[in-house]
Amino acid sequence: MSQACDLQPAFKNIGDHTFEEFIEMATLFHNYPAPGLLIGGYMVEEARKHMPEGTLYEAISETTWCLPDAIQMLTPCTIGNGWMNVLNLGRYAMSLYDKHTGEGVRVWLDIHKIPKDSEILVWLMKEKPKQEQDSEKLRREIGGYGADILSTTPITIPKPKLIKRSKGKVTPCSSCGEPYPSAHGALCRACQGESPYAGHTTLSMPSNIVFPVPEELKTVPANTALGKNAVHDMTSILPGTSKGAAFKRGDTFGAGDLCRLQQMGKNNVYVTDAEVGNDWVHEDDCANAFATAMCGTGVSTKGEPHEGKVTLIAELDG
Repeated sequence: MSQACDLQPAFKNIGDHTFEEFIEMATLFHNYPAPGLLIGGYMVEEARKHMPEGTLYEAISETTWCLPDAIQMLTPCTIGNGWMNVLNLGRYAMSLYDKHTGEGVRVWLDIHKIPKDSEILVWLMKEKPKQEQDSEKLRREIGGYGADILSTTPITIPKPKLIKRSKGKVTPCSSCGEPYPSAHGALCRACQGESPYAGHTTLSMPSNIVFPVPEELKTVPANTALGKNAVHDMTSILPGTSKGAAFKRGDTFGAGDLCRLQQMGKNNVYVTDAEVGNDWVHEDDCANAFATAMCGTGVSTKGEPHEGKVTLIAELDG
């Protein structure tokens, strides 16, 4: 028969909170007192002990599971205010550091300090399915060991990474019409193919705005473009030396091209695995149509389009 967890006075406090109080706080904030959140409480308080009084600090969580909530519960650092950075490194660890100097401390759940017969080890290493783990024993062990199963080390955050986040310039997306940070590219990330919604559209889109990027056309990180085909010419500029198409429409990206793309500032590239619908026209076809319309008497086009451009030449002198 299942019994309630026996919370004994021997359990170690989490900062100014008793273990029982923190369980109630975790339940309210996280919906249930997850083991990772309870351990996270001890981790955060251990880190705070190493930060000088009055220090303005920021936080890093090295996992997306539970630990970020412990940081948000016990410190001023949240995802919303930008004082916490969640890096999914897959390690149960977190850091606090002086937001001006970068000096701080890293705390992690140390597998070498966890007893071999501990239920904490079963939970951490996923030795049993969740439904087969002894949740009551696990919670008792967490409260009993407290910070004894944690380790710490000094850390330094490099100066360039201490720069405060900023949206930078904001501009309306030329596809959906919604404002977004222009640093994200020519279109907002949703219209670049990152929208989580099926058939994503914006109902308030003005009638004079162009169609969203077709679903067949996607952007992918340059370092994952191996074997993909370029869907348009891509210009490389070497100031004072050269300017031209480093990649032509239809070129296949090889292993040696990935570094070259990044050197060109192309951190993301457009690719497609299917034919784009008839509502869309390729830039080369647009260039040809536009050039033909622009040509009057005595003017003609020269060569095929490149980089979305067509050269116009005079057929007559004068």
